[in-house]
Amino acid sequence: LATSGITVSIAGTNISTTVDGQGDFTLTNVPTGTVTLNFTSPGASATITLSGIGPDDKVQISVTLNGTTAQVDSEHHSAPDNGKREYQGRISSIDAGAKSFQIPGITVKTTATTTIRHGNKDVPFTDLKVGDHVQAKGSKDGATLMATEIKVEQDGEGDDGNDHNQPPATTTPVTLTGTVSGSTGTCPTVTFMVQSTKVTVNNATTYPQTSCADATKNTASVKVTGTKQSDGSVLATSVSVTTPATTTTTLTGAISGSTGTCPSVTFTVQSTKVTVNSTTTFPSTTCADATKNTANVKVTGTKQTDLSVLATSVSLAQ
Repeated sequence: LATSGITVSIAGTNISTTVDGQGDFTLTNVPTGTVTLNFTSPGASATITLSGIGPDDKVQISVTLNGTTAQVDSEHHSAPDNGKREYQGRISSIDAGAKSFQIPGITVKTTATTTIRHGNKDVPFTDLKVGDHVQAKGSKDGATLMATEIKVEQDGEGDDGNDHNQPPATTTPVTLTGTVSGSTGTCPTVTFMVQSTKVTVNNATTYPQTSCADATKNTASVKVTGTKQSDGSVLATSVSVTTPATTTTTLTGAISGSTGTCPSVTFTVQSTKVTVNSTTTFPSTTCADATKNTANVKVTGTKQTDLSVLATSVSLAQ
């Protein structure tokens, strides 16, 4: 949990604690079975449900809290008497050759005897995909869980020990087109914003005719194809770089704020910043005369993402 100043309590009990400055919390004497955790703070109130808690279990969870919504990003149980382990989380990568996959904090490896279930059906390893939320049980060997049982869960579905006759979880395909902003992380794992939507890429994302670095950098114009997650973000299956449409603009007026030396000069016309460069033409005049303060000019050019104009031609207005 990445937010301090939050109280965490167990519903129906007087057990509670507060989140520390590192975003961590510990609850002791937790009842066995199924419990509901309440997260409260000024401006936030949310709950999650944990199930399958044994009498000697140590349960570690990672939670994302957003206003009235809480999401369990990862969960694992350990019982000191038998060494068995249980982990939950979203699959971030899959190694088809090794028949293993990665969820937060652990590599899960399957064998010929591993049971994989989705709802009331047994499914093959090949049905698993990046973004699936799974519960894996087995024995831990170093940083690897040797799985005996894997359950593919729908978003928000807990484990109450029963398999429900529910159809497979559905994913919503999404296409976004726009400019990248707020890019963080290092390829292949990067998050950024497009059209006010958080986008996540991972090592399963493809980049047709471009690279991860070019397709995830700030100001890149991109087309994102992916699936919408329960928190409203998009897990990208592909990101391609697009050529933004150009908008031709004409400005007429007196120059002010001229700076620079020909051929690279910037100035303002009609409260709009104009830039000229070595490709700009100056019909029937010169760069020097057409970029000086108080000159009355007609500017033709293309509007940029910052709303300035890159001039293709500047002429003296009649």
